[in-house]
Amino acid sequence: MKNIGVVLAVGTTALVVVIIGILNFFPPPDSDLPAGDENATAPATEVTTVDIAAVQAAFEAREALLQAQIAELDLEYVDRQAAYDSQAGEINALTVAAEEQLNQLGEQESSLQEQIEQLHAAQEERAATYDNQRQQAYYQYQVNIDQLQLQLDEANAKLGEALAQVGQ
Repeated sequence: MKNIGVVLAVGTTALVVVIIGILNFFPPPDSDLPAGDENATAPATEVTTVDIAAVQAAFEAREALLQAQIAELDLEYVDRQAAYDSQAGEINALTVAAEEQLNQLGEQESSLQEQIEQLHAAQEERAATYDNQRQQAYYQYQVNIDQLQLQLDEANAKLGEALAQVGQ
């Protein structure tokens, strides 16, 4: 919307300059003076002076309008630049916070990886301990079974002897 005002101001100023140019090149139609008369330039000069004053006033008005619009655009630029700087600061702060969180997550990942490795090592150690205890228990069970079998065999032998003595 502000650009339209600038375009209109420039267009109007250009139109005024073109009209004044046309009026300066053609003599006024109501001129009764002969073409060779020296006084003929005086009325044209006055018209030109009046027209130049009007053109200068129009130029000054347009210049004032343009300067006001430029000042307004400068203020808007400053405001937007401040807003952009503020947003850039917020984005930088968010980026720093995200990087810190990323670093913390990396540290946590490393810590968790170490814990996983420790748990795997503990699991393997416990599995080895369990296997060792199972083998020892199996060996002890076999030893106990063998002893019981030996005792049973001895008891059967004594029973056989006792029956043989009783049966004699």
